[in-house]
Amino acid sequence: MTKTVIGLATCKRNAIIQVMHYNKDFGNNLCGILKRLGCSRKDLADATGLSRASISRYCNSQRLPRSEGRSLRQLIDGIVILADKLQADDLDRETVEDLLRVTDKKDDFETIRNNFNLLTSELDVNYHKLAGYLNYDPSFLSRIRSGSRRPYDVEHFVNGVGEYAAERCANPAFRKKLCALIGIRGNKSINISEEVSKWLQSEK
Repeated sequence: MTKTVIGLATCKRNAIIQVMHYNKDFGNNLCGILKRLGCSRKDLADATGLSRASISRYCNSQRLPRSEGRSLRQLIDGIVILADKLQADDLDRETVEDLLRVTDKKDDFETIRNNFNLLTSELDVNYHKLAGYLNYDPSFLSRIRSGSRRPYDVEHFVNGVGEYAAERCANPAFRKKLCALIGIRGNKSINISEEVSKWLQSEK
């Protein structure tokens, strides 16, 4: 392969990675790959051996495969097979692996989970209302609390909890208890949402 051809292939790979927001959003990247291939979720399910329901959850960012798990390998293998069949040369194995790279951050999230559980129990937060605010199913929020699941978009989760807490601060009693819990002054110049988000991520 000549240097010119290699350069073109690299440019194409870089372009598609940039369009799909490289390594930032698994669900969006997976949907972008399907769009590039002109394939449906059923086509991908057939190629990977995974269920259509699983593919939909991945595409909708409701679930994230484990970084070393079988499901991720099946996804990558199936996409590479489809790309080869459809002559999508810019979706070689290396590019697909980059786009669908998953980083496990369970230890990092454990701090957030513990702080979240403390916050919600001390302030008597209504889990159903919070789940609705975050656009989560209440059962999924319950699994997050127990540690059996973690949100795909941790930043969205942390910021969402902060914003929900800030809205609840319209109640003076709630605001006073919250400020005491996270160790801040309750004056109106404080950005409650931001302070709660930082507190959730801090080691005690």
